[in-house]
Amino acid sequence: MEETALPETSTDDFALQLDLQEMEQLPELYEKLREPIFSLKQTGIAPKLYVDWKKAGLAPKTEEQAWTKLSFLEYLWLKMAKELRELGLPLARVKALRDYLMNVQEIPADALTPEMIAKLREELIKSMPAKQAEALIEEYRNGQVQAAQANYGIQFSLLETLVYAALYRKQEAGILIFPTGDLVPWLDEMQGIGPEGQVLLSRTHVFLSITQHLAAFILDADKADYIPRLSLLSEEELQVVRAIRNKSFRQVTITFDEKRQITLRTTTDGMLDERISKQLIETLALKNYQSVELENRGGSKLRFTKEHRHRI
Repeated sequence: MEETALPETSTDDFALQLDLQEMEQLPELYEKLREPIFSLKQTGIAPKLYVDWKKAGLAPKTEEQAWTKLSFLEYLWLKMAKELRELGLPLARVKALRDYLMNVQEIPADALTPEMIAKLREELIKSMPAKQAEALIEEYRNGQVQAAQANYGIQFSLLETLVYAALYRKQEAGILIFPTGDLVPWLDEMQGIGPEGQVLLSRTHVFLSITQHLAAFILDADKADYIPRLSLLSEEELQVVRAIRNKSFRQVTITFDEKRQITLRTTTDGMLDERISKQLIETLALKNYQSVELENRGGSKLRFTKEHRHRI
């Protein structure tokens, strides 16, 4: 079957923008994602394989492997590289993806298309007044976001942009990998951009989900201490995860929509359904909920929605 080429403008049409509602977030986020805090052992990658990957350009050029310390970005990348290699993607293709993801994102003031502006406005007004949303969009247009990046000396890679979108904008983020070698970043909101999105999705491709790898990290109990350090969950979400893991709650109810919810209760002996517990934590990690209510054994309650969190 003949492979149809991508439209020449497709990757430009799907350029990602970093949605920063507060300029003060830039330095903190930048440092958190790049701080070397993980050992090679924590990645699950064997030292010999890591050396081979360094030679092939799949891993960062670090010091001696016994002293290797990796940032969260590098940790995340190694997990994704491992998945792609297990799927049979050649080393050269995996390296091309690494180069693509680690490439610094330039955010020109005129990069937002009318369609992207409309989607950005739609997302922003969910969490702020319309007037404030318009002011933020105007900051994009007049280059204030770019100026803030320059002032802080910050240059975000595409991977950092996608991680930000997944964590702070609650988007399913990933990369479309095509047999031709084309690579296209993907967010949920792009499904509404126009017919180009449907053209891309209808073609044979591999979808590498960054959001799923973030969720896997949060589900790993051995990484629990890193979650607040990296701000991967809100304080309310983190409180629920701790209660589930420590079995210190009376009841947790997660509502997905008007027709579907999951309720988890502790038994008198403290036993829990581990499968459902894991499902609830994954739901929080992926932001796939509408509301959550936690009732502690002492009687206090915490209730919040994905957009608005408040205690009762």
